[in-house]
Amino acid sequence: MLAAAAATLLVALGPGRHGAKPQATLALAAPAGPVITIGRHTVGLSVEYPLLARDLGSGSCPPPALVRAIAGLGSPVLRIGGDSQDQVAPAGTPAQAGLTDLPADFWTQVACLERETRIPIVVGLNLAWGTPSWAAEMAAAARSAIPRRLLSFELGNEPDIYGDPVKWWDGSALVATRMPLATYLARAKALEAVLEATLGFRADVEGPDFASGRWTASVPALASTLRLHIIDAHYYPLEGCGGQADATAAALLTRQVQGKLDERVRLARDARAAGLKAVISEANSVSCGGASGVSDQPGSAVWALRMIVTALRDGFAGVRFHSSGGAYDPFAVTAGTLELRPLYAGLAAAARLLVAGAKLQAIPNAAALDGVAITGPGSRRAVVLSNYGRRPVWVSLATGGRARILELTPGTPSGRNAPPAAGAGVRYATVAAVGGRARVELPANSVEVITLAPAG
Repeated sequence: MLAAAAATLLVALGPGRHGAKPQATLALAAPAGPVITIGRHTVGLSVEYPLLARDLGSGSCPPPALVRAIAGLGSPVLRIGGDSQDQVAPAGTPAQAGLTDLPADFWTQVACLERETRIPIVVGLNLAWGTPSWAAEMAAAARSAIPRRLLSFELGNEPDIYGDPVKWWDGSALVATRMPLATYLARAKALEAVLEATLGFRADVEGPDFASGRWTASVPALASTLRLHIIDAHYYPLEGCGGQADATAAALLTRQVQGKLDERVRLARDARAAGLKAVISEANSVSCGGASGVSDQPGSAVWALRMIVTALRDGFAGVRFHSSGGAYDPFAVTAGTLELRPLYAGLAAAARLLVAGAKLQAIPNAAALDGVAITGPGSRRAVVLSNYGRRPVWVSLATGGRARILELTPGTPSGRNAPPAAGAGVRYATVAAVGGRARVELPANSVEVITLAPAG
């Protein structure tokens, strides 16, 4: 079983490369802590309204390239939102400064996208402008396009930083003062009411899309005041706004950057205490569209797989990766042609591994390693191991036959502003067992999914 198998997981470090001295032998403990059952839609996508409108193309149905990209991630939730969410209004809304209306055929195209992918869709509603009639129009249009069981809504985007830096409508003008929590709650309740009145049923709703720690202590108040289905938040470990120096490929691969997710753990804990799920509704490597030479390199796939596993271990139900037309997008559709970026490999690996019903349990850290053990349907066993160190290590695992390996590494950097080579940083392999054990190398700065044959 899982505990027994993980208990026999040993780190047997062989000689270093190029004749370096052998490292000390380390032993990883058995899995510890709670066993987490993986739900559906663990890996999701988030996209800005204008980018989705562009990717949908000019036809009544989306280009096959977009359908392929989404289908390659299983059945990901698609959240339509982001900064554009609080700058969008229904089609035909008179033009105003700071506001754009949707294309007239937007929801018709979304309807076709849903039919071809069968993905759940979260519709981001504009809360910053405080106009419930817009929410009513958006809800009615979305309901005409998306089946009820696949449709939910999100109340605003990052309202905890409205005014700093996002301007919001106070009834007479766009203002730069911070929105009080009481104002958010009042507007969110109004949107909930108009949703139910428009749809004729109580739709699943999530919020408030935390961007900071400003309101995180207010989860109980949010849960008691609003009829939320999910508490959600954003997560960007590195700052890219203004070209800050910490947005580097090396920083993205450190254990310290993974540790930044701990800042969100209280949110997941408080959501569970209130009987709600918690999701990271918008995430990527570097804020403000990502950083060329970091977000678009193979190291982003390493970071993403590590981050998804860590988020699930910390109590989040899923993670949605954002696209805005920048360097961090996992894929791009241009003139009907699909370009898969390195980040996509990390998302695809997670989607294949973290299927609904699988059981995840942490393996305690040992030196530069970090890992989890996973038992999937049919008793399929796997471990995900991260080597944060600068040197390769070797692991020896008990297995009833060959071990199948998916290895993600930073590869060879292609340089800032240079496109990475196709498939860079991704390697598949099998390792034969000797005496009931398979010996696997973990390269420096790597993450590996090691699928083990059943014992016996």
